[in-house]
Amino acid sequence: MVKLYYTPTSCGASSFICAFIKGLKMDCEVVDLATHTTESGVDFYSINPKGNVPAIVLDDGTVLNENVSCLEYIADQPGLSLAPDRNSNERYKVRQLLSFLSSELHASIGLFFNPMSQETTVRQFVKSVFDKKMDYLQKHIIKDSVYVYGDEFTIIDAYLHIILSWTGYVNIDLAEYPIAEKYFKGIRELQLVKEARRRMASIPKTTC
Repeated sequence: MVKLYYTPTSCGASSFICAFIKGLKMDCEVVDLATHTTESGVDFYSINPKGNVPAIVLDDGTVLNENVSCLEYIADQPGLSLAPDRNSNERYKVRQLLSFLSSELHASIGLFFNPMSQETTVRQFVKSVFDKKMDYLQKHIIKDSVYVYGDEFTIIDAYLHIILSWTGYVNIDLAEYPIAEKYFKGIRELQLVKEARRRMASIPKTTC
């Protein structure tokens, strides 16, 4: 069976959430990113040489890595639709949004996890970069919408709400960004998202 490696607080959590919501049953295992060891004691570098999550190992041994790739793979499996058809122009728009989240927003908040960001002037610079990304996110992507794309939950919402949850780990008050805060709370309170999080918290062997 296809297997997902993830951690509950990383962007890999969005892959778990999407698999659960879609009803896609995958084997899954938590990775300790401090030791790069899987829950069963395997050296994660032997599975994914980059050592990051998520990683999806397909039946033929192919390893998919990087969150955008994993989310699109999940979206393209049979079940509930979480993205436009992969052959449509709309899919390119979704990929564009995912790319912004990955290369711009995720990357900018990730800088806060660097120990150097604890130094006052460095943190001020990092915060200014993050503020610009959040300003764009609020004005041009979220606006006043319940979902980032269309009228239903998609793989974009799964990823974005995880990124926004990291503000709590790096002492950023999400209330500074009221549009993003309202969006985040709305996605977090969706019943299917809450159910997915409850299952993920139980450290299950399968996504659903």
